[in-house]
Amino acid sequence: MSHTTSTPHRTQIFQVSTLYGAATLAAALDAGLFGPRDGARRVLLVSNNAAIPETALRLDEMHGYGRIAARFDSVVSWNEAIRPHHPSAWGPRGNDTALWQKAFRLAWGIDERDLVELAVESIQVNPARALAAIFSESAVHVYADGLMSYGPTREKLPLTIASRVRRLLHLDLIPGLRPLLLSEYGVEPEIVPDDAFRAVLD
Repeated sequence: MSHTTSTPHRTQIFQVSTLYGAATLAAALDAGLFGPRDGARRVLLVSNNAAIPETALRLDEMHGYGRIAARFDSVVSWNEAIRPHHPSAWGPRGNDTALWQKAFRLAWGIDERDLVELAVESIQVNPARALAAIFSESAVHVYADGLMSYGPTREKLPLTIASRVRRLLHLDLIPGLRPLLLSEYGVEPEIVPDDAFRAVLD
């Protein structure tokens, strides 16, 4: 497909490791928090972070996964992409990031001129941190799928990553309480509407 227009296409990569996290993202999409459906190509990047991924129940084997995955244009496996490394342990060496980005764009069918946006969980650890380092010019949206968002950021983030985090998407689990996660970097929290999340679970 040739890109003759002056406006680059957009690809949004959504990284998930749990069904609960995938449901949170689905609710955010349904609520329009990532823009109109036809505004970007949406890639679901599934990461199995279990100690021994081969023996753990895969996301695509879980009840309800199919309906959530249907919101995306394609589904790719992070474990396959970085095999034989483990998602929790692997990150690119500093001078290899451009090479890895080129390889993943090729593998996932993302044009080299496409703008990439990332939606990731747990930005302070891999695989989210590795993705943010590889797609080094991408805007990053962090979503929190639990109570972790109300506590402080556990590890200091490199400013090259922290400065690109646009917002913290979270469920309003403790009404009235503002999340602390990433607040030291000036990141604004944004609530994923309860009714959208309930609709996904239903």
